[in-house]
Amino acid sequence: MLRYLILCGIVLLTFAVPQSYAGQVNAFIYHRFDESRYPSTNISAEIFIQQLDYVKQQNIDVISLGEVARHLTEGTDFPAHAVSFSIDDAFRSFYDVGMPIIRRYGVPVTLFVNSDAVGTSGYLNWDELKELAAEGVEIGNHTASHAYLVELQLGETFPQWKKRIGDDIEKAQQQFEKHLGFKPTLFAYTYGEYSADVIEVIKDLGFKTAFAQQSGVIHSAQNRYVLPRFPMGGPFATLSSFKIKLAMQPLLVTAENPADPVIQQNPPALQLQIAGAQIDTQRFNCFVQGDNHCWVEADALNRPGWYRVVAEQPLSGRRNKYTLTLQSKQGDWLWYSHLWMNAKNPATNGE
Repeated sequence: MLRYLILCGIVLLTFAVPQSYAGQVNAFIYHRFDESRYPSTNISAEIFIQQLDYVKQQNIDVISLGEVARHLTEGTDFPAHAVSFSIDDAFRSFYDVGMPIIRRYGVPVTLFVNSDAVGTSGYLNWDELKELAAEGVEIGNHTASHAYLVELQLGETFPQWKKRIGDDIEKAQQQFEKHLGFKPTLFAYTYGEYSADVIEVIKDLGFKTAFAQQSGVIHSAQNRYVLPRFPMGGPFATLSSFKIKLAMQPLLVTAENPADPVIQQNPPALQLQIAGAQIDTQRFNCFVQGDNHCWVEADALNRPGWYRVVAEQPLSGRRNKYTLTLQSKQGDWLWYSHLWMNAKNPATNGE
């Protein structure tokens, strides 16, 4: 269960994570299929087939994100090792190229739809979405307008921001109910961006889980409103990259400060509590995007299990990440990634 802990004047978001975990899900996110003119979000049909072939050869369980949500909400164990496939944005190439491959392998898939785009050029229409839903494709909410959620518009107050994004997401829910006959219970953040206040809106709207785009492995005691997915697009959309990420296990972070990814001071310092015995910081691999690097050091307050992660230079771009990998004593690789955002005018409650 999530809880807030006040420590040395700092609010930490903590998780009831045990020293070990019960099963894991390596979730992957796709957008376009065989659309080479959009390289950053595209995967070739050939590579996608190779990935599904590999999952079949390895006898790895494939479960839907709805099953992921059910395990997390009910507190039941995941399979020892499972994989989930999800598609964002409902581009036409999923219907024409990706879905025939999904049918061939008979695996579940979750499709996150931004409802305002439905029926416009390059996107699926409501009849096609209804057909897919009847076929068993799980449909999730990806907002109506696919807007940036984290920031205030010019002259907007926090209550106005909260109403605007809540109305946008609820508009999509109403469209799903009108055209498909149901309201989705799964949500995916547009552009993978979220904040603590956005999470509260999603909770208030009744969604069971929410998915982002930071890399990582879903485990049995994770915050179900910031669930990670490994992106499969651009240079990452290869069989070798898929194999590596499918083999990853979760690095069990039990608390993080700050939990909110909106950068307040750049470069940001991240404090992490990691389950298990104390780790030699030299064993961590630390990655950050751009011409930059990060490292892990022992906690300055000498708190057992706590570590500090910081980059050498300010983080560039709108979105960036601290990604940690660690090889366990058994030789397995563990993965954790923390999203960072350079938001221009972030909405904040001020409480």
